[in-house]
Amino acid sequence: MYALKPSRPQPQPVRPLRVAPKANSRQKQRQAYRAIVFETSAKLAVNVVVSVAATAALIQLLPYRSSQEVRLQELQAAVQSTSDRVERVQSSFNYYFDPSQTREIMQEQSNRIDPHRRQIIWKQPGTPQAEVPINH
Repeated sequence: MYALKPSRPQPQPVRPLRVAPKANSRQKQRQAYRAIVFETSAKLAVNVVVSVAATAALIQLLPYRSSQEVRLQELQAAVQSTSDRVERVQSSFNYYFDPSQTREIMQEQSNRIDPHRRQIIWKQPGTPQAEVPINH
């Protein structure tokens, strides 16, 4: 029986649309702008504080940097003098421990002369020399 009846759409109750009062809308916009202004001001204040702290830290580090530069120059001068000294000692070591220099070093350290060398005696010019006959 119900199958034969045409179906009708049931009427929906009409709801009245709510209209927000304009004053409430403006107040919400003002609150949103205030929140944005507050957030921006807070960010700006934090950045200014951080910048001031960083600048103060840099100002305190400048004298320390200059004193470190002075110490570095002193250390470089000490390193240079030490390297010069090491070079002199190294060359002296190489001279004294060179096997080819052994005879010269022995002669220098003692007053002995190599037996295979001929001794040269210098005389004043004009002094008469007695000739020594050579015996064969």
